Amino acid sequence: MFRVPAILFFRSTLTNYVKLQVGDDAMKKRIHNLFYLLLAIILVEFIGFLSALFAGNIKQAYHNLTLPPLSPPDSLFGIVWPFLYLLIGISGYMIFFKNMPRKTKVISGTLYFLQLSINFIWSIVFFGRNNYWQGFLWIIVLDLLVLSYILYLRNRNRIAAILFYPYFIWILFATYLSFGVAILN
Repeated sequence: MFRVPAILFFRSTLTNYVKLQVGDDAMKKRIHNLFYLLLAIILVEFIGFLSALFAGNIKQAYHNLTLPPLSPPDSLFGIVWPFLYLLIGISGYMIFFKNMPRKTKVISGTLYFLQLSINFIWSIVFFGRNNYWQGFLWIIVLDLLVLSYILYLRNRNRIAAILFYPYFIWILFATYLSFGVAILN
């Protein structure tokens, strides 16, 4: 019985403190922005998870390949991709939930969803179906879409574009690996 009034007192004190610090509307906006930022990140991470799930045992498939020089250990992929998906999610949040002209949102949003779709498909084609040449073609399309996204946004939302730089560098490296795997296997 004593806990309920204490919790209510703490809650009202915290609420009043927050209202004094940032005001009601500003706090609602911050919570709203944080919710959509987290949602964007979680959705992109989930799409990456689903792609890996549908591709099958990627680790085993990777070990069974004849790999080109400079091929990283399989453990590196589990570190790099979640980080890249985080950056992709933040960039997506910035184009969909920040104030930009409608035309910019439509074009950048189209490029964003196209590259995300190709990214999803690539692992399934390359590892799931063992179709290395088709995977190589898909990753070339992905390279072009990501480059288009960066170039389109560089003067419209510079931070959203910069967030794609590590992703672009990584998929260029993946393009080299895909080509090498296609030739050697």
